[in-house]
Amino acid sequence: MIKLENVTKVYKTGIRAINNINVNIEPGEFVYVIGSTGAGKSTFIKLLYREEKATSGRVIVAGQDVSKIKNRKVPYFRRKIGVVFQDYRLLPKKTIFENVAYTLEVTDTPKAEIRKKVRRTLELVGLEDKANAFPHELSGGQQQRVAIARAIVISPKVLIADEPTGNLDPDTSREIIELLMHINEVDHTTVLVVTHDSAIVQKYKKRTILIEDGCIKTDTSTGGYIDGTH
Repeated sequence: MIKLENVTKVYKTGIRAINNINVNIEPGEFVYVIGSTGAGKSTFIKLLYREEKATSGRVIVAGQDVSKIKNRKVPYFRRKIGVVFQDYRLLPKKTIFENVAYTLEVTDTPKAEIRKKVRRTLELVGLEDKANAFPHELSGGQQQRVAIARAIVISPKVLIADEPTGNLDPDTSREIIELLMHINEVDHTTVLVVTHDSAIVQKYKKRTILIEDGCIKTDTSTGGYIDGTH
C-alpha cells in the first residue's frame, strides 16, 4: 500500500529532512510514526500525499508513483488518501453534516449518495446526533471526530493522522486512537498515526516506526516507545 525506496528529501535551504529511507507498509496495517520535533516525521507524511516531492527515490502509495503524478492530477490522487490534522481545519460556518459532505461535493458525488455516506460516517464516529451543530458548539474531541469523519467519508485506501491527540486530554486521546483502530478494523483502511504521545503508543501496541535525523532508527511490529525520542 505504501512503499518508499531509497527516498531522500533535501529542501532548498539545504536541510536534508529525509535521508535514504526504505519502508514497506502492507494494506490494512496500523502504524505509528514517532520521533522528536524536527526528526523528519512531517516531511515523511507530506511525501505520501504529495505535499512535498522526494529529491530522489520512489514513493509509491496505493499503486501510484507519487513523484510522477502531474500537479493537475494531485487532487484526484488525494481522493485515495484521508488526512487528519491536529488543528481540525473545520469550516466554522458550516454544520457538521456540511463539513463532512464538503469532501464529497467537490468530487461531484450525487446528493443522495452524499447524504447516505455522511450519515453512515457520522454514525461510525459517534456523532450522528451532532449533524446540525456547528464546530464551535463541539468539544475538542468531537471536533477531531468530525475531522476524522471528513477524512474517511471518501473511503480512502490510506488514512494519515498527524498528531491527532496533540490538543486533547488523555481520556479523549484514548477515544480517538480507539476510533482510528476501529476504522482500521472495520474498513480495513491502512492507518498511519504520527504522534508524540508515548502513553498511547505503549497502551495500544502496534507497528512503530521511529524516525531520527531523517533516518529510520527502528521499525518494530510489536509496538512500544523507545526512550529518549520524545
